[in-house]
Amino acid sequence: MALFFAWICAALSLTALSISGAFLWVLSRRLRDRTEELEELKQQFLEWNRKLEEKVAQRTQALESTHGRLEETYVETVTALIEAATAKDQYLSTHSHNVAAYAKAIAEEVGLSQERIHRLVQGCRLHDLGKIAIPDSILLKAGPLTLEEFEIVKQHPRWGARILEPLTFMRDVTEMVFEEHERWDGTGYPQGLKGAQIRLEARIIAVADTLDAMTSDRPYRRSVSLETACEELERCSGTQFDPTVVEACLKAVKEGALTLLTPEERHAQLVEKAYQRVARSKP
Repeated sequence: MALFFAWICAALSLTALSISGAFLWVLSRRLRDRTEELEELKQQFLEWNRKLEEKVAQRTQALESTHGRLEETYVETVTALIEAATAKDQYLSTHSHNVAAYAKAIAEEVGLSQERIHRLVQGCRLHDLGKIAIPDSILLKAGPLTLEEFEIVKQHPRWGARILEPLTFMRDVTEMVFEEHERWDGTGYPQGLKGAQIRLEARIIAVADTLDAMTSDRPYRRSVSLETACEELERCSGTQFDPTVVEACLKAVKEGALTLLTPEERHAQLVEKAYQRVARSKP
């Protein structure tokens, strides 16, 4: 009898082991199948994510390209307006280009990135945009302005900023145009900003603008030499101008990175601008 029960127990144990082994095999198979499914899903997800990144990159590139073309087109259009408004005055017709050249040299000495320098050059090209709203009788006056006339001229940064304001992608350029006539000591216009409240690019344009104004002939005064202009910039450092920007300007002049445009170069600018106007007028 005892032997019989022993055989029964052994049989039950073997059966249990068989069932357990079969269960473990099935479980192992299912886990392996599930692992393979998960790995397949992972690869599908990675592939989907890769394609999505490619599409996003393509769309971003397309948007950046469109954005760049829109920006260039608008700048060209506005520049054409400035050229049309200043075509009667040889100084004004080349002034923005001169300011851009001088500002670029100063900015490189300051250490601005190439992207910021590119935007600065755009700001220089547009810094007198608001002058299209000033009557020719004031803008081209061959002599000192009256107080009333000067108050009208002082509005041109505000008018220029209003023209650019709808273009949110040019907000930094708009700030340059708006703040170019602010002074380091807070006595400038139109907002009376002081020191670092003024955008750095606007502080650079202010120095470059004054440098070109002093070294260019006007109907009511003769130009001064680069040396004399630098002395005047140094005298006004800390009051009208940012000392750091003036220092960078003087260093650029000393090292030869900033030189005045020759009469021949200014004439070449006028010829090139005339060709550009003709090209734009063709259908």
